[in-house]
Amino acid sequence: MNEKQKSLKRGEKAAAVTALISLALALGKGVAGLMSGSVVLISDALHSGTDLVAGAAAWFGLKIAQREPDEKFPYGYFKAENLAALTVSIVILYAAIETLYNGYLALFLPSNIEMPLIALGVAGVSIIASFWNERYLKKIGEETKSDSLKANADDKKVDILASGIVFIAILLSYFSVPYVEGAITIAISLMILKIGFENARDSVFALMDVGASKEVESRVTRIVSSVPNVAGIGNIMLRKAGPFIFGEIIIKIKKNIDVQRAHAISDRIEKRVMNAIPEVERISIHIEPFKTVEQKIAIPVEEDNGLESIALGKFGRAKKFIFVTINSDSGEIVEHYCKKNPFTKKNVKAGLDASNLICKEKADALVTSNLGEISFHTIRDHFVDIYFLKGKTVEEVAKNFAGGKLERLDKHTKKGDGLNE
Repeated sequence: MNEKQKSLKRGEKAAAVTALISLALALGKGVAGLMSGSVVLISDALHSGTDLVAGAAAWFGLKIAQREPDEKFPYGYFKAENLAALTVSIVILYAAIETLYNGYLALFLPSNIEMPLIALGVAGVSIIASFWNERYLKKIGEETKSDSLKANADDKKVDILASGIVFIAILLSYFSVPYVEGAITIAISLMILKIGFENARDSVFALMDVGASKEVESRVTRIVSSVPNVAGIGNIMLRKAGPFIFGEIIIKIKKNIDVQRAHAISDRIEKRVMNAIPEVERISIHIEPFKTVEQKIAIPVEEDNGLESIALGKFGRAKKFIFVTINSDSGEIVEHYCKKNPFTKKNVKAGLDASNLICKEKADALVTSNLGEISFHTIRDHFVDIYFLKGKTVEEVAKNFAGGKLERLDKHTKKGDGLNE
């Protein structure tokens, strides 16, 4: 059983527990209300009865949602949980209207509470049970991302308040304070109506493929942007299905990146998103080409004479690198700067460290004619293209690159591991 199935199983158990508690409370309030003649307690029993239906609906929805995807439902049965949440909301709305009507009738009936201690005792137990149930459902609902459990937890907040008000109403009615039961019953019904409308709205939105929260979307955006060689984000579309999220992301990468490397970028994004946000069930990555306005190339040199610097064929032991930015449309040189190579005197791994320097400067390409195996793979793993040197000066090399006259290297040029290059 995977983590998502375990999550749904926990939700199913929580729904069953709350349904049983609601059954006990509904029976207790109903019997006590009939024995004592308390209209407000009978109305509260009706509310607990709707909680029973809501809990049963949530249980059923979460159980159905555990089914594996099949040919008929390739995306799974997760939306059964949203249907259950909608059923819960409809039941809550019905209970509110029924309670509102009973409250209206109670305004014109004289208060006549018998056996007040039993009525007060049941109301007190209801407060304690509703408080525990609300905390339990909220905890499991947040952990499992279950909309139906969250809807039930919200309803339990009303239960706590309603049971407290019922307790006070019974006490005041016993002392023959007029209109108390009717007025408080109407107040309870209005609170229930608000909760029902809010939960119904959220359930309908989920069934209509409402997007995930702005917070989740921002997290996904940050994750995608942090992946090397993602040049831009076209669109991020996330939708809720039960407690889980499905999504599509359109990313833009440089058009000179081959299919294999583009697939590696896609896999990296998918793994990072699903690891960081466990409620994501499935994410699809669509790749579109991105034409950069400017490209930065790195060229090894011995001395810094600007664009007139003599380009070197060696790499790891080159004293300096000149980075040249070229306009992709016009081929003109936009700017250039020189960076000293601090690794020239290292006994080993000079090429590896120099490779990391190139990647840190966010170069799009390296131009050289002498590159070891480790350096080659390090640079390529960061999606930096490598070209064979052609041209004497930095300016000539840059113009050859802009004109498409340089040959791309598909393998290292030095024998051995390249640690001492």
